[in-house]
Amino acid sequence: MADCAVELIPREIWRHPAVVNYCRKRGKTPGKTLLDSSYHHAAMRGLRDAERRGRPDILHFTILEVLGSPLNKSDKLRTYIHSQAGNLVEVNPSVRLPRNYDRFKSLIEQLLAEKEIRTESGEVLLRVEDGDLRSWRERWGLRSVVLLSETGEPLNRLGGIRELLEGGRPVCYVIGCFPHGDFSGEVKAIADMEVRISDYRLDAWVAASRLLCMLESVLLPGPGGSAG
Repeated sequence: MADCAVELIPREIWRHPAVVNYCRKRGKTPGKTLLDSSYHHAAMRGLRDAERRGRPDILHFTILEVLGSPLNKSDKLRTYIHSQAGNLVEVNPSVRLPRNYDRFKSLIEQLLAEKEIRTESGEVLLRVEDGDLRSWRERWGLRSVVLLSETGEPLNRLGGIRELLEGGRPVCYVIGCFPHGDFSGEVKAIADMEVRISDYRLDAWVAASRLLCMLESVLLPGPGGSAG
């Protein structure tokens, strides 16, 4: 999930009344609070690329869809969050994220402040990694990085998926979790191709769901898919 519109409130709008009032109600400082256009729209008007920012809800919907999938439950999926602010977060496949949006935001605020979330027994559930996307790609030895884009080449529902998965090396599928615009240059720089899985513009969580179903049809036998 790339270019996620998830960041702490930037310093330049800390003193805006919309931000001050919101943070006072939550009992938090702006520097430890997520930017959310639902509450900070007036303050965001002067921010650069404001139309792409302040939408943690997109990540929330999408990551719940991904982590709840049969592909993730079968341990055939690894999930990473990349934010517009440059954070790269490794997600433990077994993590149970809050369904409640406000609790989810609080968890992400804690993650960005402390750089990791652990269980009481010490298991890491979420961790902010060092390095950029290019070094991350090299470390994983990815066969290819595939961007899902409404302007990409059509991807055959099964044949294309099978072809991309051949060879045994991991493939990274990238879904944009931002409200408007295109992927950043950083994300496009690591991509090998752009594909589309629909002739319609899809919300990120819908695109994730359709992609997961395609992958499960190839990778999972029995009830979880059609392979076998």
